[in-house]
Amino acid sequence: MLRFWLFIPVYFILICTSLYAQEVPIGSWQSHYSYLTAQTVEVIGDQVFCGSNQLTVFDTKTNEYETYSKANGLTDVGIALLRYDANSEYLYIVYANGNIDLWHHGTFRNIPDIKNYNVTGSKRINDIFFRNKLAYFSTDFAIVVFDPSRFEIKESYILQENSTLLEIKGLTVYQDSFYAATNKGVYKADVSSPFLQNYSNWYKHIPHVLNAILNVQNKLFAVNDTLLMTIQNAEVDTLYEATTQIVKFKQGTNKLYICESDNNDRALTIFDTQGVKIDSNKSVNPMDVVEFNASMYWVADYWRGLMVSYDQQTFSKHPEGIYTNSTYNLNILNNELFVSSGGERSWIYTYNGGGISVLNTKGDWHYYNRFVGTPALDSINDIMEVAVDKRNGKLYAASFVDGLWEYDPATNTANNFKNTPYIQSYSGYRLAGLAFDKKNNLWISNYGAPEQLVVKKADGSWQKFGLPYSVSEKSASQIVIDDADQKWIVAPRGVGVFVYNDNESIDNKNDDQVKLLKAGEGQGNLASNEVNCLAKDKNGKIWVGTVDGITIYNCPESMFSADGCDGERKIVKYDLDAGYLFQRENVRTIAVDGANNKWIGTNNGVWLISDDAEKIIYRFNAENSPLPSNEINRIIVHPQTGQVFIATASGLVSFRGNATEGSDVNDDLLVFPNPVPNNYSGTIAIKGLVANADVRITDVSGQLVYRTIAQGGQAVWNGKNYLGEKPSTGVYYVFVTNSDGSQTKVGKFIYQ
Repeated sequence: MLRFWLFIPVYFILICTSLYAQEVPIGSWQSHYSYLTAQTVEVIGDQVFCGSNQLTVFDTKTNEYETYSKANGLTDVGIALLRYDANSEYLYIVYANGNIDLWHHGTFRNIPDIKNYNVTGSKRINDIFFRNKLAYFSTDFAIVVFDPSRFEIKESYILQENSTLLEIKGLTVYQDSFYAATNKGVYKADVSSPFLQNYSNWYKHIPHVLNAILNVQNKLFAVNDTLLMTIQNAEVDTLYEATTQIVKFKQGTNKLYICESDNNDRALTIFDTQGVKIDSNKSVNPMDVVEFNASMYWVADYWRGLMVSYDQQTFSKHPEGIYTNSTYNLNILNNELFVSSGGERSWIYTYNGGGISVLNTKGDWHYYNRFVGTPALDSINDIMEVAVDKRNGKLYAASFVDGLWEYDPATNTANNFKNTPYIQSYSGYRLAGLAFDKKNNLWISNYGAPEQLVVKKADGSWQKFGLPYSVSEKSASQIVIDDADQKWIVAPRGVGVFVYNDNESIDNKNDDQVKLLKAGEGQGNLASNEVNCLAKDKNGKIWVGTVDGITIYNCPESMFSADGCDGERKIVKYDLDAGYLFQRENVRTIAVDGANNKWIGTNNGVWLISDDAEKIIYRFNAENSPLPSNEINRIIVHPQTGQVFIATASGLVSFRGNATEGSDVNDDLLVFPNPVPNNYSGTIAIKGLVANADVRITDVSGQLVYRTIAQGGQAVWNGKNYLGEKPSTGVYYVFVTNSDGSQTKVGKFIYQ
């Protein structure tokens, strides 16, 4: 039965992805998915619908795009199938997990029945057959009949062979009989039978295992992994043999389309209605296809997203966006967001060539990778971390297999540093972390090398350092530099954390100090030796995320003093439970916002906790938010906008938080929205403030309406006075001052 309605009007589709061009409302989400991959495509009138992590709608008349995601209408990610029933006027948006959204004239309705169905095994929906305004879902466990007029499952036909459920790959009607293609052969039943729910009324027609079956002008066509066939009576004739895997079989008005792809060998092959091959398009990597008219078809391309083909030519047709949904690491550099595609998996390289995607302050994406001709990146994979030299704008990238990439955007030239006396091999030149210190020295972690710590000095010379501990593996990854200029280095695979102090004399190694932090009092007191991440907060404390919670170093500058600095295993009480901070959680990333609150990313979603860790402010997961996955790779907070960017296992999203970095002065005070619409129910923000400023809002007579303390450089107001009422329309004043009164500012806005 139906679970709930969700209406989203068409005009509410697009939220600007710009950091500054348009203010994103406080508390709102955005999805930043790639348009360069697609799984399925459908046409409704003049509109082309394309599915991947999001739903992209292209209007062929206006040449405009609209995009839907979990942030503004969809209920899930991973669209596997789009199919439209012209009789009922419903578009079925089918996800890989069996969830379904219905689209009808600009509104969405969720149908989670199959996803929630109590059956063991896969709930994947392989195809949809429409008949008499009913939708027949071919699933991995049954034929499920859905009635859109009542928004409910009408009945299910569970087919069995030797007490084993059959996987239904496709369904059609031919000569008053249902034909079901299954993983054990083609089963047949009378369409008028009232007993179709009893599998004994279905009988095996032919033993051939088929993946799709169609009735084309009163003739049965079918495909398996590589063959196009016709079925007449119980005879099967082969018409065509593909050179690779057939991934989709579709019918046009007077044509048949076969999508063939194993990525290495790919083609869209076209046949007439007699099964005679008439054309082949080898310029696409097709996952799905839909005919637009007799001379044009649209393709869901796995590598290039939405594509259109006509007049013997094929073109990409998609909006601008991030290059890939593989998002391993995030950095904010010169107010731009840098997304490293990755990466490693269990500290083994993956040969990911997606490079770096950059979101600039205007909201535009641009890329650095082999596919767009970036110098020297044609042979560099698995970028883990990036850094920018503020003196000259040079971009550096750490590759987990191919060393250090240096790029000068001013001259469009690049260098690749590897197999040098300083960057050494360990099954490849495995660099994992980068960090510039205050003197513009670039510190580099060289995973597995005899000397794991390398520095490219500001003068261009190099140095390297061994970490003199006998450990199971010379691992090294993320680097964080504390306020005492000490280098904190994550040593994954159960080693712990190294702290290195060069005593501000890089070339003099005789005065260097090194400490290995491990679990256990007196040894560093880590929550676990399996360390994932580091973060330095606004007070200079170092937060360490492990597979079993968080350790806080409150005195990092005293690490090499006589008393040392053991980490704090903070005990907190959240809800009714008390225990060590994030105990039993695999903490994968920690980010600090402008108010010194901590964003914590784990394998179970995202938390925002207060600066002292005593309070949970937000708790997000894939079930209660637009997060596409609970597996969080990295979080970073944009200091000026407060946007919290979250890299997940399924792509990048962002959340507009309350806190920004505080300014030195109040000169950039901005209220938004301004004017405040009379029907506005969202959060009103006052930004561009000194850190933790006192903010007061009054009416024109000086009557106090609201007072608060800024979160870093931004204050928020829910638009209501102390009585919980909306104030009257008119002009309102904002008075801002810092703690000692040396920085004051007055602004105003209109409440309509």
